[in-house]
Amino acid sequence: MSTCQHCQSRRQFLSTSLVLGAGLILPDWSFAGGFSHSLGDKVWVNGRLAHQKSRINANSTIKTGSQDTAFVIGNNAFKLRANSEVKFTALNGGKAAISTLRLITGGLLSVFGAGNKKLITNTATIGIRGTGVYMESSPQSSYVCLCYGKVDLAANQTPDTQIPLEAKHHLGQLISDNGSIDNHAMQGHTDEELVELEALVGRKVPFTYPYTG
Repeated sequence: MSTCQHCQSRRQFLSTSLVLGAGLILPDWSFAGGFSHSLGDKVWVNGRLAHQKSRINANSTIKTGSQDTAFVIGNNAFKLRANSEVKFTALNGGKAAISTLRLITGGLLSVFGAGNKKLITNTATIGIRGTGVYMESSPQSSYVCLCYGKVDLAANQTPDTQIPLEAKHHLGQLISDNGSIDNHAMQGHTDEELVELEALVGRKVPFTYPYTG
């Protein structure tokens, strides 16, 4: 008898919640996604104040107050930093499949399932095909860390010049508003957070944790 992958993800989340501690709630899987934990501070979805059971889909805009917030959309999991805002655009008008993610301000850690997606900050555009990425966006520059996987990175000043990147364990880049792209040390996120996010969607990080090199 075949096993439902969706059900496996639900069971994985439930078991993970016991490990990660109290306060976690099961996202509303029937409606593309939801918050993965109790909201300790104000969070807005599409301009409205959210609650623990607010539903999130691939057309949602999410804004945080003074605390980080984790949530799931389809086979993707996210941790939006405090005082940050992200806007999602759905693929072909659906609810769960993300086409584009625009980080308006602040920081966002993301783990993605299979499928092509475009990530946009104020200074950079990243094409992905299932990977882990951390981003910080400000008017003058963006920090992008390819935690693992492959991406095509371009500065918004020179969108036709794409740089293919591949990493097994964190490759940071700083993209300035003048179009320059430079190597940068890992910052703003941890392996533990990646492990927790992947567990929310029934997956594991593709590196040995704790990482030994």
